[in-house]
Amino acid sequence: MPISELISRYLESIGKERNLSVNTVRGYHTDLEFFAAWLQKQGITESSALENLSHARIRAFWAERRNGGLSAQSMRRGQSALRGLMKYAMRHHIIAKNPAENMDSPRRQRPLPRALSQEDINLLLNAPDLTTLLGLRDRAILETLYGSGLRVSEIASMTFSDIDMSNCMIRITGKGQKERITPMTPASRDAIQAYCSARNAQQPEAKQQPKIFLNHLGTPLSTRSIARLIDKYARQLAMMMNITPHQFRHSFATHLLNNGADIRGVQEMLGHSSLATTQIYTRISKEKLMQTYRLSHPRSGEKQ
Repeated sequence: MPISELISRYLESIGKERNLSVNTVRGYHTDLEFFAAWLQKQGITESSALENLSHARIRAFWAERRNGGLSAQSMRRGQSALRGLMKYAMRHHIIAKNPAENMDSPRRQRPLPRALSQEDINLLLNAPDLTTLLGLRDRAILETLYGSGLRVSEIASMTFSDIDMSNCMIRITGKGQKERITPMTPASRDAIQAYCSARNAQQPEAKQQPKIFLNHLGTPLSTRSIARLIDKYARQLAMMMNITPHQFRHSFATHLLNNGADIRGVQEMLGHSSLATTQIYTRISKEKLMQTYRLSHPRSGEKQ
C-alpha cells in the first residue's frame, strides 16, 4: 500500500472515531504530508517499509523540520500525528513494529494565561449601549462569557433549549462533543432575557431560529464576529491590549480561584478532562495568597 493511501485511511478513521476537530485533522494532514514528502526523497513510498525506519532517521526528519522554523507546539502535534499513523498501521498489520514508539517530544512550555483585572472586566461589561438591540446582545454575550467561563464556540452555538432560566444553569456541548452543566450568574440570565425580549420585538422573522445570539440579519453570530465585537469595545475604551474571548474564560477561572473556589469544581465548570489543564490557573492565582501573606507575616511590612 502506498504511504499516501495509508495516510488518507488514517485521517479518515480519526475523523470518524476520535471526534477530532476539523482543524486538528487538517493539521495532522499537513504534518503527515511533510513526512511523506521527506520519505519520498529517501526513496521510501510503500507503507510496509515504515517499520524499517531507525530512530536516527526519524530524528533527522524532525531536525530538518525544526531547522525550517517549526515551533515546538507544532512539532508536538506532528509527532502525535506520526505516532497515530504508526499505531494505525500496526493495528491493520501493515507493519510489525512501531519505529516512532519511543520518539522524544519537546518539553511543553505552556504560556501562562492572561486574566483581566476585575476593573477591566467591569469596564467591558458596561461598554455596550443598552438602548440598542445589538448592545443588549453584546452585554448578554460578555456577561455569559465571564459568568460561566465558556469557550467562544460554546456561546456561539448556544440555543434556547440549553438554558434553564429558573435554576440559572446552562447545558454546554464542548470539545469532543462532551456535555457538561455549568451555572450562570443572575446578571447573565437577566441580560439574556433582556436581549431575547428585544430580539422578539425587533427581529420577529427570527423567532424560529434556535440559536440565541444573532447578527443584524437575523442569522447566528459566528465566533469571529464575537471576537470582533470584543475588540471593538476594547478599542472604544482605549485599552492598550489585545483582548480575546478566551481571556474572559481565563478571568473566570482565575477570579474563582482567587476567591477560594475548589480547583476540581473549577475543572468541572471549565469542562477540562484533566486536572493538570486547570492547575495552570493556580500559578497565576496569587492575589489571595499574597494578601494573606502581607496581612499575616510579622516581617511583611504591612502587619499591624
